[in-house]
Amino acid sequence: MHSHHSHSGDYISHAYDPLEEMVQNYIDRGFDVLCLTEHMPRLDQVYLYPEEIEKGYGTKQLSDDFSKYLVHAKQVQEKYKDKIKIIVGFEIEGIDKAHLDLSAKTLQNPSVQMSVGSVHYVNKLPIDFSKELWKEAKAASEGGLTRSLYKDYFKLVSNVIDLKPQVIGHFDLIRLCQPEDDFDETTNKLTKDVRIKEDWPDVWEVIVSVIEKAGSYGAMFELNSAAIRKGWDCPYPKSDIVKAVIEYGGGRFCLSDDAHSIKQIGLNYKKTLQYLKDHGVSKLYHLDLKDGKVVTVGEAIESIEKSPFWDVY
Repeated sequence: MHSHHSHSGDYISHAYDPLEEMVQNYIDRGFDVLCLTEHMPRLDQVYLYPEEIEKGYGTKQLSDDFSKYLVHAKQVQEKYKDKIKIIVGFEIEGIDKAHLDLSAKTLQNPSVQMSVGSVHYVNKLPIDFSKELWKEAKAASEGGLTRSLYKDYFKLVSNVIDLKPQVIGHFDLIRLCQPEDDFDETTNKLTKDVRIKEDWPDVWEVIVSVIEKAGSYGAMFELNSAAIRKGWDCPYPKSDIVKAVIEYGGGRFCLSDDAHSIKQIGLNYKKTLQYLKDHGVSKLYHLDLKDGKVVTVGEAIESIEKSPFWDVY
């Protein structure tokens, strides 16, 4: 079993359990591969989350924590190398050019072996924190339209993919905090009823171009089970995006639990795997270590269903 996206309370203020305890639990639950992917530091005070402000954090503390994380991650990787393959990475934040430049520099760090490409901010506002902030990001988009917000989001994702992360993180995160009653003036529909491909062809064009770009270098799109614990009936991404990745991006999917605590490790993996099978996909991909190098491996879902993880979980 594998997860390509994880966080710990040692280095992320909105996570809970210590890094080493998280790793030990991944081992206990039958994982073969674990990617450690703490968030890269943000570069301006305006991007601090409330829990970071409460701790008295600033950008220096974020940077210091990230440096400590890379050292600790390598130590943990070595300590448990006979029990689990740990791949040290980080989660890219595609806020703007400055953050992309820092990401590009971080990717050159010899300790970094992989990355998850993500966007959490649009128009410099977090879009996955609350409905209120999501609305503010919408208001700051062209015409104050949800359609414009989506286009802005996926354009930022495109910028992140220029850095060639091996894993594309929660690709349609823009949908998470969208209010149920959000209305799209361009179609006179509730946004939840909008079919992007048919109703927003300009947005769909951006999405397809991003998927094609990621597919061109062999990127994997994570099936991120965290969406289910946050109230969705499926993992990220939703069905329209899954079908597009199959059609335009090579259909390479990998598993992630995006765990922020021990109790979230492997959570909803059975539903996530069934979701993929329901879309006619028979193979999953994952990162692996071969002679010290990170490689991408394809594995039949039938084989994954025989993992010891299912017995332990």
